[in-house]
Amino acid sequence: MIASGESMSWWRARLRWSVLRTTLVLFTALITGVLSLSATGARRTGITQQGATVPTNAVEGMSFVVDLALLVLFVWRRRWPVPVTLAACAATIALPLDGFLPLVGLVSVLVLVRDWRVPVTALAVGAATVVWVARDTRGRYPVQSFWRSIFTYGPNRGFPWWLVLLIVVVLVSVSVATAVGITARRQLDAAAETGNASQLKLDILGTEVARQAERERIAREVHDVLGHRLSLLSLHAGALEVSAGSDPRMAQSAALVREGAQQSMADLRSLLNVLRTPDAPDVTRQVRTVADLPTLVTESLDAGNPVLSSIFVDQAATLDPHISHSAYRIVQELLTNARRHAPGTPVRLEVRGGPQTGVEVVTTNWCRQHPPRALVVGNGLTGIRERVEQYGGQFRAFIDPQGAFRVALLLPWTWSGERTDALSATRAPTSERRA
Repeated sequence: MIASGESMSWWRARLRWSVLRTTLVLFTALITGVLSLSATGARRTGITQQGATVPTNAVEGMSFVVDLALLVLFVWRRRWPVPVTLAACAATIALPLDGFLPLVGLVSVLVLVRDWRVPVTALAVGAATVVWVARDTRGRYPVQSFWRSIFTYGPNRGFPWWLVLLIVVVLVSVSVATAVGITARRQLDAAAETGNASQLKLDILGTEVARQAERERIAREVHDVLGHRLSLLSLHAGALEVSAGSDPRMAQSAALVREGAQQSMADLRSLLNVLRTPDAPDVTRQVRTVADLPTLVTESLDAGNPVLSSIFVDQAATLDPHISHSAYRIVQELLTNARRHAPGTPVRLEVRGGPQTGVEVVTTNWCRQHPPRALVVGNGLTGIRERVEQYGGQFRAFIDPQGAFRVALLLPWTWSGERTDALSATRAPTSERRA
């Protein structure tokens, strides 16, 4: 895969080469145009020696101006190849100009155009080249003819017609060969780019297959181990509930354990489905979000953990499911930590959020006896911090002077890919329950 910096460098190099190529073409066209007009003036005035001053007339001056205009037009030969080339052909036939620009235009036409205009333009370029070579070879001396300076024919000897045709064929063939070479190179580059894209897709597919295989292996291990343990726990809790007899407190506790084990089994199946098919719509809908936080608080209250909660997330249905699920798991972990490290102590939970502020979670729990003086970071807080930092949020955990353990975090708000139109129904329910 090409990085953005490498891609920009490649485009800059290509732009520099395009500008250099256009500059060389235009400079060469200017030189050949000046030489052609100089030879025309020498033929008109009868000059036979090199170095003599050639006076120009109105036709040659106008031809020079037209040549400069064509040079400007040829900057856009890739955008309008056919009109620019036909204009150069018409100017070469009507005025004493050379045929270099029509030949360059033919290259652009052959590379960029694929319709009936190609043979028409090729015939026009061939005619302009014939007129140019035939007009140039009327001079008797090298100063009067470019082709006389290459083919050493004496001034008393006429330039053969077959050589004129041969020169035209060679020049047109060179233009055609150049166009074929450019087209072949572009096709090769396109094939290489397609091959690189295909290889990239294969690499991504191979990575996804490997990840899927690893997820399947982990899912099987988790199902075999935790599924077996939870099913035994539910079975023993049911037996304990039956054997409790007339002890209502023991029966209630056993029922809570059995229901918790069954809920854990349901959560385990949901997590395994997410692990196996994370992008499936049916699986995504089963993932817990901030809308399920009141239920989580209720479960904590039923388990005997006093919680004072305040939950309000504006437009919760439009929140990105991944962030919403992470907020749910963070609150779940915070309540679990409170039950584990400070059982029976009250917990204050505040969850606020909206598109302008993000999702803010604050928990406070008091240790009535022997409050810790230093914060010990365990796996739970480490996992929460990693979740928050994964989305670019902020996290802080500390013990205040009164001995209360406080956790405050902020998750950024990211819109979901599918926003609902009924914004009035997108607010998460609020929960105000006091232990």
